[in-house]
Amino acid sequence: MNLFRFLIILSVFIALNSYLFIRGWQALPDRFWVHMMYAFIFLVASLSVFLAIFLGNRLPAWLTMVFEQAGGYFMILFIFMLTAALLGDMLRLAHHYFNIFPEWVVTHYALAKLIYFGMVLAALTALSLIGFARFSNPSVVHLNLGSGKNSGQSGDLVLIAASDIHLGNVVRKGRLVKWVELINEQKPDLILLVGDIIDHSYRAVLTQEMDKELRKLKATYGVYAVPGNHDYYAGIDQALDFMKRSGIQVLRDTAITVGNRLVLIGRDDLTNKNRKPLHAILDGMQSDLPKIVLDHQPLSIKESIDNQIDFHLSGHTHDGQIFPFNKFVSLIYEQGYGYRRSGNTHSYVSSGLGLWGAPIRLGTRSEIVRINVRNTENN
Repeated sequence: MNLFRFLIILSVFIALNSYLFIRGWQALPDRFWVHMMYAFIFLVASLSVFLAIFLGNRLPAWLTMVFEQAGGYFMILFIFMLTAALLGDMLRLAHHYFNIFPEWVVTHYALAKLIYFGMVLAALTALSLIGFARFSNPSVVHLNLGSGKNSGQSGDLVLIAASDIHLGNVVRKGRLVKWVELINEQKPDLILLVGDIIDHSYRAVLTQEMDKELRKLKATYGVYAVPGNHDYYAGIDQALDFMKRSGIQVLRDTAITVGNRLVLIGRDDLTNKNRKPLHAILDGMQSDLPKIVLDHQPLSIKESIDNQIDFHLSGHTHDGQIFPFNKFVSLIYEQGYGYRRSGNTHSYVSSGLGLWGAPIRLGTRSEIVRINVRNTENN
């Protein structure tokens, strides 16, 4: 069944790319060298993501990085290129029936197609620059939470949460350095990494020695993480070893008490079909401290509500990452992004600090979450 689904997706991908390729070919001047250059660029860009995935560990690291980034840009911008091609065909069809084109377009049709092609490239460039800026300048989301419980210690507890860092060939070491500085600037008591610390390539984080940067994260009570689906793609044993060397304590279906201030419950990712239900993790726990659940995918929030968890934190969705997918997230997930409160349970689904494919966000923004936990309810 998985092979059948893959073949269907591959067939659709090939068909759409063939259509896009033909429309681009027809828009360009009828010169051999122009068409050959276009064919080469299109072929490399459209196949790069597959070359990176299937041959990445056999190619030189720098070449894998090039393929992954080129393929990522192509996949992210594909929807906009396809929309532009379909719009062009709709205009041609409308002209066929209603003669909507000005006389100049009719008499200079080849040039008009080339101008339209250039306008599409210019628009894609502008979107890329805007999307890169929205990714490169993460926001700090502030949440003030009262648990209605008192640990016996005064003062707020400052938690910094970051999900979906996706370290690898797209999110590289230089960017991680800036993110570590941003997190440390918040002077956190506790740092929480909510899954997908690695994108998919263990070799990429290993060769860049990213563990040395992660070890610079500073928090009073340490750094904790749960696995995400991409950590499994990278090889869960390798990912866990990397996080251990990075000074991160990973929680997999485990509950611990942190500084006699709160109970932190880390759930394994849903990729593990044998992960424990939440009630089994909590079984026998008598603590009256605030309880916080970390779970990468936001599909078990109701389970946290049913078990009277004070705060549930997830990521995974990237809030769709780019328009129009950010509009579909709420249709797929009951809570695809942002803050909610159900009874006494607060929940937040982060858009993530990193991303997938290419460093572009449109309609969304990269973020970290600063959570001030008070001992008593603040109404």
